[in-house]
Amino acid sequence: MLTENLRINDIYLLFSRLIYFALYYVPIFLIIISHEDILNHTLILVRFKNIDIWWKEKIKLLSIDTVLYVILLELPIIVTAVMYIGVLHLLEAKILAFMLGDFIIKYLIFLPTGIIYLISSFVSKRRYVGFLVGFFTGSLDYILTLIKLDKYAMTTAGILLEFIFSFKLPTIKFLLLSLVYCSYLAFLSLFLFLMGVKILGKTDIRRSGL
Repeated sequence: MLTENLRINDIYLLFSRLIYFALYYVPIFLIIISHEDILNHTLILVRFKNIDIWWKEKIKLLSIDTVLYVILLELPIIVTAVMYIGVLHLLEAKILAFMLGDFIIKYLIFLPTGIIYLISSFVSKRRYVGFLVGFFTGSLDYILTLIKLDKYAMTTAGILLEFIFSFKLPTIKFLLLSLVYCSYLAFLSLFLFLMGVKILGKTDIRRSGL
C-alpha cells in the first residue's frame, strides 16, 4: 500500500518487478512490434538492394516503437511520483538523474528484445517463433529467479532492478553504476544489431513469409 513516506526508488520498484516484465511488459511490447510490418511486404523489400539499408530502417522503426512504449510505461510512474513525492522534490539533481537513467535502461532492455524478435522471425520465417524467442529473452531474469538462480538474473530486466536498488548508494557511486548498466545494455544492442546484419545477409528476406 502506498504511503506518503515513499522514496522515488520505492515507487519505481513497485512498477518494475520481474514478474511484470515476464507477464505484461514484454509480451505486450512484442505484440505491438509484431504489427509493425510496413517494411516486410515484398514490393518494399525488393526496393532495398542492400540488406544493410533495409535492416537499418527496421531498427529505426523498432527504436521509435520502443521509445513510445517506454514513455507509456513511464507515465503512470511519474504521475504516482508527483502525487506522493511532489514536483519540487522530483527536481532534485539525483532524482532527475535516476528518472532519466530508468528511462534509458528500460529503452535498452526492450530494444535488444525487439532486435532478437526481428532476427528470429525472419530467420524462422514465423512470427510466433520470434515472439517465443523474444519472450524468453525479455523474461530470462524472471525465469532464473524461479529456478533459484537469482544471482545470475542480470541479463536484461534484472539490470533495471539493480539500478533501482543502487539509488540508495552515494551519488557518485550511483552514477558510476548507472553508466556501467547503460554501457552493458548499449553494447548488447549494438552486438545484436551487427549480428542481425550478418545473419539476415545470409537469409532471403524476400521470401520471409511475413
